[in-house]
Amino acid sequence: MGVRLQSRTGRGGTSQLVMSVVLLVIAVATVAVGVASGLQNPPPSWLGCVVFLISVGVTAVYQLPISRVVGLPPLGVASAFLVIGTAGDDPVLDVGLWVLAYFASKWITSRSLWMAVQWAGIAAVGAIAFVLLSRGLVDVGVWPLVAVVVSVVAYMVVVLFVDFVRERGRWSIDNAFGISGLSPLRLVGVMALCSLVAVAVYVTTTGMFRIVDGAEAELRLARETVPLLVVALFFYGAAKRRQTRLSEQRLSGVVDAARALPWDAESDTKALMVDFARRAIDAGEFEVRRTPPGRNEIGARFSSLDSTDPQLAAEAVSGEGDGVTQEHQQDAVEPTEYLVASRKNGGTPFTPDDELALDAIGHIASETARVRGAYDTLLDRVDRDSLTGLPNYNAFQRSLARLNEDRTYASGIAVLFIDLDQFKRLNDTEGHHIGDEVLATVATRLRASVRPHDFVARVGGDEFVIILTKLQSLAEAKSVADHIVANVGAPATLGGREYRPLVSVGLAYSGHQETDPQSIVVDADHSMLAIKKSRRQGGPSFESSIGISPHRSSRINEIVAKAIDDGILNVVYQPIVNTVEDKIWAFESLVRYTHPELGRISTSSLIEKAKGLGRMDLLTTQVIAASLKSAREFRKVVPSISVVTINLEVEQIRDEHVGAFLKDIVPRYPDITLCLELNERSTKDIDDDLRAQAEYFRSLGVLIALDDYGSEASSVGALVRIPMDILKIDRSLVDNLDEMRQREVVRALQGFGDAFDYSTVVEGVETRDAVDILIGIGVRHAQGFFYGRPVPFAQTMSRLKANGAAGTVGRNAPASAPTSAPAVR
Repeated sequence: MGVRLQSRTGRGGTSQLVMSVVLLVIAVATVAVGVASGLQNPPPSWLGCVVFLISVGVTAVYQLPISRVVGLPPLGVASAFLVIGTAGDDPVLDVGLWVLAYFASKWITSRSLWMAVQWAGIAAVGAIAFVLLSRGLVDVGVWPLVAVVVSVVAYMVVVLFVDFVRERGRWSIDNAFGISGLSPLRLVGVMALCSLVAVAVYVTTTGMFRIVDGAEAELRLARETVPLLVVALFFYGAAKRRQTRLSEQRLSGVVDAARALPWDAESDTKALMVDFARRAIDAGEFEVRRTPPGRNEIGARFSSLDSTDPQLAAEAVSGEGDGVTQEHQQDAVEPTEYLVASRKNGGTPFTPDDELALDAIGHIASETARVRGAYDTLLDRVDRDSLTGLPNYNAFQRSLARLNEDRTYASGIAVLFIDLDQFKRLNDTEGHHIGDEVLATVATRLRASVRPHDFVARVGGDEFVIILTKLQSLAEAKSVADHIVANVGAPATLGGREYRPLVSVGLAYSGHQETDPQSIVVDADHSMLAIKKSRRQGGPSFESSIGISPHRSSRINEIVAKAIDDGILNVVYQPIVNTVEDKIWAFESLVRYTHPELGRISTSSLIEKAKGLGRMDLLTTQVIAASLKSAREFRKVVPSISVVTINLEVEQIRDEHVGAFLKDIVPRYPDITLCLELNERSTKDIDDDLRAQAEYFRSLGVLIALDDYGSEASSVGALVRIPMDILKIDRSLVDNLDEMRQREVVRALQGFGDAFDYSTVVEGVETRDAVDILIGIGVRHAQGFFYGRPVPFAQTMSRLKANGAAGTVGRNAPASAPTSAPAVR
């Protein structure tokens, strides 16, 4: 499957064709007559004519919208240069040159000769009206500046009237007859700006107000050219600035679409695709349809799996299929549709960048739909128990990890390990078909007994597991479990006989996020086995029972709080390398902790618990102090390494959190440059006080970095919300640099950083091939396991003493053997 982009102009109705031909004749005639006039009566300076042509062409690039919707013709300030014809010796030549320059500019920017000629024809009508009216008013004694302003307004009225006629009056928001799409406020603003520029050009080029004394002959050429060039350069810069904003918008839309992967399976793929396209491209309308794009439209072809046979989808992914070729499989599972963006004929044309952005979004949507359909089909086969229809053991393990990771700090979960007692005897005496009916009945009752956000699975022959979520206490978990057991144990008639299921249940409760969620299952299993052992030793044998395990996670809060209070967390350091010179120029500080009994506590769990315990600021100040002290020692070994970075959230830079501590400690280390890596997600709600605080720290020599850009929910807006010096690109954007689109996204971000003078650092670099690709696309700074894993102070010092600032060492690992890590004190 490929995504093919199409753009057609086609032919309009007969009336539009006739008018287009008329405009073509007007444009050509105006230019021809003007050139002939100039050849017959040569101007005083052909250099002035060349400057005039260049100035008009450059200024015509800058266009201002006058409508509430995309599609109505924008207006530019190039019309202001028609004042040259108002006071000129040869207005015919001036108008002809102006139309020629306008046509050339439109041809280059629109890439459409036909559209450029039509616009030039409309502009020619307006230009003729401008010059005739302005010269006529001056001749009858109207003050020239008033004549210029009136002529500017007349030019725009004429241009809009001609376009309105050409579009058959369809200027309404709904594309019907009318002018509701026109914005009077914007139109007045454009008229005012153009009038101001026209007056300024008239005053400076005609010498109406003499600023510099001198011979007229000496000043005339400069007076007729310099103001034009100044105005042209100013508005060309404004046009480029707008182009940069549009490029940012396109990039944002494409990045949003890519970062949203995998798209929400509950949402309509087509609706999401249109939404991302609307974010990326300014267009009048977006639609998904079966027909290709037409006149004034661009489109991206994509494939949809909305009506796909699951069997064919599975075969398309596996490469199997009885006698079905790959091409036929593709046709069967990928019906072609088009994502189409459209604009009115008189509006600004689509650019190649618009086409590429739409192409990228269409491709992402196509692949999302294809993979989603095949994945759902295969997942149903792999992760579902065929007898009961419940998820199996593999699905349970994934769900447990996800539910443990996604829960909030104080949200509890519980695992119920359920075993059907005397099931083997039932199979042996009644037959396996009765056993299967019992299992199916129990599964149905379990599914009906749990809450919507709980999870039920069959993990063995007669074993089931339930994950209870969103719990506030162990007592709530026990109450839900009692309800489930009561429902499961109700009598059932199977094979003409009454049967009452008997179960043994082990319950393990976890009040906070676990470093190893599998330990909850182990505890629940042990509790269930204890119930069964109790039955064998004379316990209740004719009623279901629940055994509760005191899970060990209740200790972790106390362990983390004590570790922070005692300052015994470890700081490790990972190098940041200049990829071109292969030299380390900074280290990032990261926090680690390993408990003697529970083992290593994951960093994410450690940070989450520090927040919940109100100790995040204390932890951060400890890391800052240790990092600055270590950085001074690093610099004694390698003087060129003077930067150390630490991670924190933007709210922490307030004085009431870590800000005051930073203001006190930074001046103590004038030889060290501290970099604050602000988490990208935390900048969403930044205010003016935080921006001012960030600027203050920059004045102290502190660097500001935007961390994890490109991770989930990233947006281009984050790049401008806070002042910064370094942009760190998340590892998720470089996990497959063999893919062209991923390389282009990184290239675009590097270019964005170069344009705004940011240092761009790519994180998660793990291979030599990745380094070579990044260097090839212009990336100059990187960080990742290829250059070194985060290691303690002693190991980092050993590496620096042995290898200096070398970025690549041996097999990309620290040179010395592991040593004990210093604690944060």
